[in-house]
Amino acid sequence: MWNRPPVAEITINNSVIVKKDVTGTEDKPDVIEFEHEFDEGSDYSLIINRSGKGNNQTVVNAKGDIIKDQLLNIKKIEIDEIDIGALVYEGVYTPDYPEPWATQQRESGNDLKDSFKNVTKMGFNGEWKFTFSSPFYMWLLENLY
Repeated sequence: MWNRPPVAEITINNSVIVKKDVTGTEDKPDVIEFEHEFDEGSDYSLIINRSGKGNNQTVVNAKGDIIKDQLLNIKKIEIDEIDIGALVYEGVYTPDYPEPWATQQRESGNDLKDSFKNVTKMGFNGEWKFTFSSPFYMWLLENLY
């Protein structure tokens, strides 16, 4: 970010756990910690709703290069004190493309995907969703390989 921080609202299923401005940097990221009870045998979705980006948050030069932008990066996720590692790339990012930009892109023939996997850097407002089940360590063992 360069003048306004992105906002992260973290939910587990439909329960809002935390909503805050993310002011950390790549070198000194914000650490968001919380506790949540999980029922054994149930499925869960950890969702990060990214918001706070207006059309003026991306500054582009005359050549079309992005000079300044507001991004939200997921550096690491731990569940039950276990780093999920590369499984973070299993999360699905569904961007909320801004108008009129999205319409202009589609009219120019550019295909805007509805969602992405393998994304930990969110440039657009939108939702990043990671699904797992409890007990987490059993789910982790089943999904590591």
